[in-house]
Amino acid sequence: MFTGIIKEVGSVAKITRRGNLSKLEISSNSVYQEAKVSDSIAVNGACLTVTGKNKSRLSFDLAAPTLADTNIKSLKAKDPVNLETALTVGDKLGGHFVLGHVDSVLKIKKIIDKKGYWEFEMYLSNKNKSKVVQKGSIALDGVSLTVKKVLPGSFTLDIVPFTYNNTNLKFRKAGHWLNAEFDYLLKGEHGR
Repeated sequence: MFTGIIKEVGSVAKITRRGNLSKLEISSNSVYQEAKVSDSIAVNGACLTVTGKNKSRLSFDLAAPTLADTNIKSLKAKDPVNLETALTVGDKLGGHFVLGHVDSVLKIKKIIDKKGYWEFEMYLSNKNKSKVVQKGSIALDGVSLTVKKVLPGSFTLDIVPFTYNNTNLKFRKAGHWLNAEFDYLLKGEHGR
């Protein structure tokens, strides 16, 4: 389990696609130091298992469904990725409960520089509309965020400078796809 508070922005060192199992290698500093083989790490919000560590690189094996269901399928060398280590007993819960199970990928409709913060507008299909509520939580690329407004076919979020500058959101543009995990508590209520 995670909280959506990003620990580090790492970068893709290498991704090797080989049939139904691919290997992702990520360059990291602080998360690398903390991680052990078999640990769960959220990579752009997707819970992955560390399968190896070597020279500041963390390795992860990816099954075909993980690639198909996340934006990891479009990563290439040097792309920035959000990294978060799993919660341990006694950790602060600074964001919201994030399981690391990506529900959908959502496309950025537009980003508006509000001169002090950024407003992201995300496309929202009718299928997912009941899972997003105004002032509710959502994790996008693993980042715990609060929904500002739900509009017909989209929703907006305000991204403050700290979050913008300390996550991969600063590298995102309209048309990019983000991993989305809808609020766990809402899924229990509306996900039936």
